[in-house]
Parts: sequence; structure tokens; C-alpha cells
Amino acid sequence: MEIFGFQVSRSITIFLAALIVWILSQVLTKAFVVSLSSGTATGKRLRTLSSLVRTVASSVIVVIAAFMIVRELGFDIAPLLASAGIAGLALGFGAQTLVKDVIAGAFILMENQFDEGDEVEISGKKGEVEKISLRVVSIRDKNGALHIIPNGSIVMVTNFSKK
Repeated sequence: MEIFGFQVSRSITIFLAALIVWILSQVLTKAFVVSLSSGTATGKRLRTLSSLVRTVASSVIVVIAAFMIVRELGFDIAPLLASAGIAGLALGFGAQTLVKDVIAGAFILMENQFDEGDEVEISGKKGEVEKISLRVVSIRDKNGALHIIPNGSIVMVTNFSKK
């Protein structure tokens, strides 16, 4: 079907295909995590990492589908791709610290350096790990103070709970 000379049926097909792929990616990552975790520390790490995977997958699916639909509607996507590259570069420089924190957090979780409940010393702060996320680690010291440490600034960890 053409409207104003554009192939609308192809655009709708691309949209529906992207929606199906997105739903499958969400369902499969959730099913994978549920099958491997049962409230354990490993399960908490898997849930955190799976949320990262779902976010990245969703972003990739949306961007690719959007470019395909725009192309089907008759627009030249070369300038859009160039603009997206420049915007991505600018965003990368602007969000450099955030990206560093998230990547460091992913490695902390994958390498199982410490778990929630472990007694650790990070960046001169000693206490019990209350929460680990992709961006920060929360440590409660013996005086009750909560220290929130960005993952990208963690250089050395002393774990008193692991043997």
C-alpha cells in the first residue's frame, strides 16, 4: 500500500518484526535469569547484568528499526547516520564517567569480586556491602554511615569475607 508514494506496508512489517524481536529478547533474558537464580547472590548479579543486556538490546533494536523505517519512507539515511555518529561521539565524551562506571560495574559483577553482605574496604572506606549496582557500590560502615562509591573510581578492593 502506498500513501503519498511511500511503502507503508513495509514500514509496518519492519515495526512489527522489531516489536516481536524486542518482546522475545525481553522474555528470553528474563526466563534465563529466572531459571538460573533463586534469590542467591549469583541471582542478584544475573538480574543486574540481564537488565544491562535488555537495555542494550532494546536500544539496538529501536535504532535499527527506526533507520529501516525512515529508509522505507523514502528518506536518505546517510545524513542521519553521519549525524548519529557525531551525536554518539559527543555523548560518549559527555558521559565518559557514566560509561566508565557501568563498564567497571559489569566487570565487578562478572568477576564476583565481592557480594552484598561482604565486609570490604574500598577507597579507604571499610564496611558491609549493602548494594551493588552497575553504577555504584553502597557500603555501610560500623558507625552507620552509608558510603556510595562509583564503580569507575574503585582501584583496589580488600574483601574480608572471602577466603
